[in-house]
Amino acid sequence: MKLPEEAKVEEKLSRLMSELRRRGYRITAQRLTIARIVFENIKEHPSFMQILEAVRRKMPSISPSTVYNNLQLLEQLGFIKSFDVAGETRYDDSLFHINVVCMDTGRIFDLENDERLGSELAALLEEAYGAKATEIIVYAYCGSRAKSGGEGSGPG
Repeated sequence: MKLPEEAKVEEKLSRLMSELRRRGYRITAQRLTIARIVFENIKEHPSFMQILEAVRRKMPSISPSTVYNNLQLLEQLGFIKSFDVAGETRYDDSLFHINVVCMDTGRIFDLENDERLGSELAALLEEAYGAKATEIIVYAYCGSRAKSGGEGSGPG
């Protein structure tokens, strides 16, 4: 029996393959390997270099441009989104949520149980400024109170 996270990855890969077929893209081993690694590590907000290194452990001869182009395609298809932290591009789930970037520790994590807060912030932005929020990134000093664990990672 698959763990819930494994099942989510498999479901995303299945959706990706359907979308690639629908749009006329080839389904290649490289493309699926890149997508699997991104989907498995998305909660860690991996950088391009982290993704490239992980892909190269499975496919040593893959070029950086192939990885980059496939990350761009995943973003274009709506499976992931990218954001910059300290001059480095990070990748994240495309579902609306709040990211917290710890300025003192470098950790990045998703604010858990943020559905109501995120909705309220998005509604406030739209009401006050006519702006539609697509992502919210909070920069904070987390110090020793930041929870540890596999929810996020620091830059690099």
